[in-house]
Amino acid sequence: MVVATDWMPTARVKILAMAHDHITYMTEDRRVLWGIPPEQYAEYQALYGNASALLDQAMNIPERTHVLTVQCGGAFDKLKAKMRFFRDRYFKMPPLTAADWAALGFRLNAEHPTPSQPPRGMPGVTISYPGGPHMLTLRLGPLAGTEPPNGGGYGYAIYVGLMPAGGATLEQAASVKHYLMSPPSDGEPLKHYRFTMRRKEKISFESSEGGMTVYVCSRYENKKGEVGLWGPVSSAVVP
Repeated sequence: MVVATDWMPTARVKILAMAHDHITYMTEDRRVLWGIPPEQYAEYQALYGNASALLDQAMNIPERTHVLTVQCGGAFDKLKAKMRFFRDRYFKMPPLTAADWAALGFRLNAEHPTPSQPPRGMPGVTISYPGGPHMLTLRLGPLAGTEPPNGGGYGYAIYVGLMPAGGATLEQAASVKHYLMSPPSDGEPLKHYRFTMRRKEKISFESSEGGMTVYVCSRYENKKGEVGLWGPVSSAVVP
């Protein structure tokens, strides 16, 4: 039996170390070559700084409060989502070289990554209401009529976006939340939420987001970070 592995470290100090290596290695010349917008790099830096500060605070107080624990966990969820977004969107070979790949902390099976095919098929997402405030349940699985992913070790890359009633203003769209101005036709405008190998995930929202429309899309992702085709976009109103 082959056990799938994920490239993301599990320990928070190692997550910070990898993020720091990414930020340091992405010099201005490399960012231009790899097509990384300045605002995306700045957001990566900000999320790293926030997660690092909260972890340092949590580790250096006698008794950690529940609020701080939640804040720290949320900060790391956002940082990991951004790290996955960068690997999914910008860390591609080419233009990256095998040396770049290794410098970013990703494993090489040989001198160069072993060629492989992205996962086949498309997953679907069903959204339901679990009964909790500002919470939804996502159920993921193969879309009817599509072929299953090739090979093993694949999971689901989930993308999420929120749209206020009538669409976001320019200010809302430019905020960290990147609220949507119009309904998406595929997953491209959505933010990476998380990678999971489970077929059921719960997602919670802030109280201020109640009544907004959430759009969710998914695609298969294998253990090498290769992604398949977008599945259909599902939507629901945040309770």
